[in-house]
Amino acid sequence: MNNQIDLLENEEGLPREPKNNELVESALNQLEERRNKILSGSLNCVPSPFKKFTSDFPGLEQSQYICVTSFTKGGKTQIVSYMFIFELVWFAYFTKANIDFHIIYFALEETKERIMQRFMSWLLFKVSKRSIRINPTNLRSTSKAVDEDILDKLREFNMLGILNYFAEHIEFPNEENPTGIYKYCKQYAEDHGTVKKKTIKIKDELGQLQDVEVFDSYEQDNPNEYRIVIIDTINLISEERGWKKKECMDKMSEYCAKDLRNKYHFSPIVIQQQAFESEGNDAFKLGRVRPSVYGLGDSKYISRDADLVLGLFSPARFGITDYFGYDITALKDHIRFLEVIVNRNGQMGGLLPLWFDGDVCDFKELPKSSAYSDATPADKANLDKIYALCKTLDATGKYPVSSSPSKATTLLLSTKNAVKHIINFNKF
Repeated sequence: MNNQIDLLENEEGLPREPKNNELVESALNQLEERRNKILSGSLNCVPSPFKKFTSDFPGLEQSQYICVTSFTKGGKTQIVSYMFIFELVWFAYFTKANIDFHIIYFALEETKERIMQRFMSWLLFKVSKRSIRINPTNLRSTSKAVDEDILDKLREFNMLGILNYFAEHIEFPNEENPTGIYKYCKQYAEDHGTVKKKTIKIKDELGQLQDVEVFDSYEQDNPNEYRIVIIDTINLISEERGWKKKECMDKMSEYCAKDLRNKYHFSPIVIQQQAFESEGNDAFKLGRVRPSVYGLGDSKYISRDADLVLGLFSPARFGITDYFGYDITALKDHIRFLEVIVNRNGQMGGLLPLWFDGDVCDFKELPKSSAYSDATPADKANLDKIYALCKTLDATGKYPVSSSPSKATTLLLSTKNAVKHIINFNKF
């Protein structure tokens, strides 16, 4: 004990000045900087669109690796589009928040035009306050010519403003294998930041020490830029070097974690299919119906690299009639459950019931069902309204129209304020 006291005191018996450890200092400086940003009204993440879920997922951070998984046609691409693209575009376009963003989207199963058309469907729905509900298939005049008024609406000056803003902040490279994707993102980082290197000594093949320059640190030109890499889906990644699919997926995940996230501050978002056997009768009999790490298709190692694994579950897909107190026979395909399967920096197991409209890629938090101990009479009343809405949509394909447009809608439709991004996101 006396030895410990001696180490903490100097010759005069006063506390010693602790040595300035570089790692401790760096970590403390980062904590202080992030605290000051919040106190000054700035942001350390892009806020989640789901307020009830903020304790489980406050929002997207820089240098955060996320995997989103679900079963076939479970809504994986839609939830990623909604949470990490559409709402982000809307948020950034209408606020003075201290964020900028750039999305690099590796679309391995659909075209960039299809992604833009999905955004158009969502945008029409949001701006019209649900009065225009047209899915991308009908927007493309697949079997019937789309109403010319719809196309005219998309060509309006103010709608083109946000559509162009979307297009300016997203790109769709053609790379499909792990090394190609990594090199493309690395080049973007080097073009928009500074790589600092250090010299170390290593032994060559003859055992002689040689000076070699290696990566030391990286600094973004724009520290407020969120660099989002989306891979949709990683199960379709092209093979290289004679590797099998699992080896390629594992290598891509290694690039995402060790290089893109840790070195260059990217936020990779990987969409991964659940294994087909996890959708079968055996899984249903065992009660393993929700997406899981065990059910990840082709490679389970991605869950080890990711900071967060989110699962999206559709009870109707398994013929379930009641789930957590929700009437699935009434909601049918209009309900999803978003779950935190893995969380490197927090609690796991959070489960959020969501309203889902696949036609327009829209998600909303559902009222609590009677299965929740803190459900209120207002929750029950609102849930009954949603059950009635399902019948209306089945019968007419339309929502009841609200007479009062939102503040954001009013601004977007106003030519005068079309290019002024002045709305506080939390007020609408």
